[in-house]
Amino acid sequence: MYEIDRAAFGGFVARLRKERAMTQKDLAQRLFVSDKAVSKWERGLSLPDVALLIPLAEALGVTVTELLEGRRLETEPMAPDDVEALVKKAIHLSEAPASRGGPDRRRQGLSYAAALVLAAAGTAALLWAHWFDDAFWSSAFLIAVLSAVFGGYFCLLAPAALPWYHDVSDLSFVYDGPFRMNVPGVRFNNRNWPHVTAWMRRWCLGSLALAMPLYALARQAGLWGAYGLLGLWLAGLFLCIYIAAKRYE
Repeated sequence: MYEIDRAAFGGFVARLRKERAMTQKDLAQRLFVSDKAVSKWERGLSLPDVALLIPLAEALGVTVTELLEGRRLETEPMAPDDVEALVKKAIHLSEAPASRGGPDRRRQGLSYAAALVLAAAGTAALLWAHWFDDAFWSSAFLIAVLSAVFGGYFCLLAPAALPWYHDVSDLSFVYDGPFRMNVPGVRFNNRNWPHVTAWMRRWCLGSLALAMPLYALARQAGLWGAYGLLGLWLAGLFLCIYIAAKRYE
């Protein structure tokens, strides 16, 4: 009863933005969010955090009431029942969970499944070749497991956007249920979060699919010790987070 009509809200935002000759990127920069977030609002796929309602209304030249209603209103005072319904809409919006689905998530799930298949094939090949030793378990297998865990999170579970307080505070951490990430020297927000998650997906899925063949080649050539590839993987993981976060901060 008190849910916001996402289609009406998104269409209203898109119309007002175009009337003010702003691109999605222009509006996103004013609100310190990503242009993908604005695109999802306008397509009715998600709603902004309640903390963004006032700056969004100001950017579009309307009142928060009109924004929540998805239409321009007359100047007469609202009836008490209408005010109460509007407040409940805002409360419901503030309690809405982070978006984690959509067509991109399905595509990412397929990519994750393909990487798992390649990792399983590589493992079977190494076992068939009798390369089943301590070095195998301590490096290539551990890289594959870690890549599967992190890749599964960033492909299937990571939120599409961070909570609003990341855009108004200098926070170097992300807490999402049991997932914890803290990288000193960077600031996570909704401008760099989509890039961080994209870089992490690429690194983890690539590592998952190629861990076994790369280990076989490195071992054959005598390039790395038992922990050489693991150290390289951890360094790459950190650099993916750090570079993406700093570049788009």
